[in-house]
Amino acid sequence: MSRPRVLIIDDEPSNLGLLRQILKEEYNLFFAKGGEEGLAAVGRHEPALILLDVRMPDMDGYEVCRRLKADPAHAGIPVLFITASDNADSESQGFEAGGVDYIYKPVCPSTVRARVRNHLSLVRLDQLECSYRTAIVMLSEAGHYNDTDTGVHIWRMAAYARALADAAGWSPEQSDLLGLAAPMHDMGKIGIPDHILKKPGPLTEEEWIIMRSHPRIGYEILRRSDAPHLSHGGGDCPAPPREMGRLRLSRRRDRRGDPRGVADRGHRRRL
Repeated sequence: MSRPRVLIIDDEPSNLGLLRQILKEEYNLFFAKGGEEGLAAVGRHEPALILLDVRMPDMDGYEVCRRLKADPAHAGIPVLFITASDNADSESQGFEAGGVDYIYKPVCPSTVRARVRNHLSLVRLDQLECSYRTAIVMLSEAGHYNDTDTGVHIWRMAAYARALADAAGWSPEQSDLLGLAAPMHDMGKIGIPDHILKKPGPLTEEEWIIMRSHPRIGYEILRRSDAPHLSHGGGDCPAPPREMGRLRLSRRRDRRGDPRGVADRGHRRRL
């Protein structure tokens, strides 16, 4: 696996040399001796993280960071400021410019390595979450690939789920998790034959039995996952046991379509 790229921007050759010695064993390092040169280097090298000196003659680090964050292509790169000042106002200025952390001079090698490592771990977590969300979207759409009448339905369900969670007082994070999981409520349809999904007329009783099996199919696909997206809204929100949460996703309010076969009893119950 390739090593992460780290760009170090500092006008002092001695500082560049010191940081090189500290980080060279773990990262591919690139160097720039000023703000303008640093901004150009970002486009050339696409670093995963930037170490940026605050005081430089051509452009201070805060302005470099502001320009970087104004560029959508590179705004997500974490910037760690390097400074000899521990002034609170200076720190606030750096965070307002878009920086995520500070390293103070004289630098401590173990601190530099730890902070760089920690922030790169956060970058990888963000990338994993993005990939995870993309996979869920693709899996949700796969469940409706041949079900042309309900392709848009899964995204309506996501919007409804978020709205209901918001109305119930769930946190934004919990609502987001529920909205992410909601499109998967019908993913079991991936196991339903095309001639049933695409049938233009009414289904026979035998076909309805097959159609009503899709919650069970979806459950079998998801049951090994411990991800909060696939069990409940996450955090401290109210949640049923994971198995029942999954199995109940696809039944109607009158209980028809329940994979445990309690449709008749539920259908007679007045709600």
